[in-house]
Amino acid sequence: MFKDTKNFYKTLGTKNIGARESSSMVEVNSHWKSLWGEKSQHNERAEWIREQGRKINNMDWGSIQMMEITSFLSNAHNWKSPGNDQKRNYWLKAFPATHSHVAKNFSVIMEELEKVPDWLSSGITYLLPKSGDSKEVRLMTHYVLNNHAQTLTGIKFKRIFTHMEQKNLLPAEQKGCHPGSKGCKDQLRTSKAIYEDYKRRNKNLSIAWIDY
Repeated sequence: MFKDTKNFYKTLGTKNIGARESSSMVEVNSHWKSLWGEKSQHNERAEWIREQGRKINNMDWGSIQMMEITSFLSNAHNWKSPGNDQKRNYWLKAFPATHSHVAKNFSVIMEELEKVPDWLSSGITYLLPKSGDSKEVRLMTHYVLNNHAQTLTGIKFKRIFTHMEQKNLLPAEQKGCHPGSKGCKDQLRTSKAIYEDYKRRNKNLSIAWIDY
């Protein structure tokens, strides 16, 4: 039985893809550079941006605490793929005496961004084929940060998410931002369950959402 909805949806329709031939690095670099290497302009005066700006609440940001480090690592997978420093979560958990020092350095980094070391923001990119024809340059990318960076990112996410929930800034229908959920699939399966339930009971679907 799945306790993590993300892993549950990941298994639906999953099939192993065998790569026959890989693309050259020149082709891959050229493809992704065309997508991510060019600057783009957006409409900064769009109505939805102004609307969200009116809802902004200032968020208090204190120093990062040791218990936040310990709490995040307690739920982290021991042998999850590490970044370029090759330090796995198992060892970060095994030396709790370092957590206070990590918290102190994280706090300094958050206050003075120019002190962020290069190794903290670097990672490894894995190219995953979308089909059996891996010669196709439209490969999926899997970018892995080192586990220290993932820890800091996780703590920041939890703080921001807690703030947004407390201030009621996150719409209930936007499930994609909720931890452990697959927003689009989650909503589609909810809609399907409601439809099948009302079809079985021969009820008027137009009032379905009132009941739910």
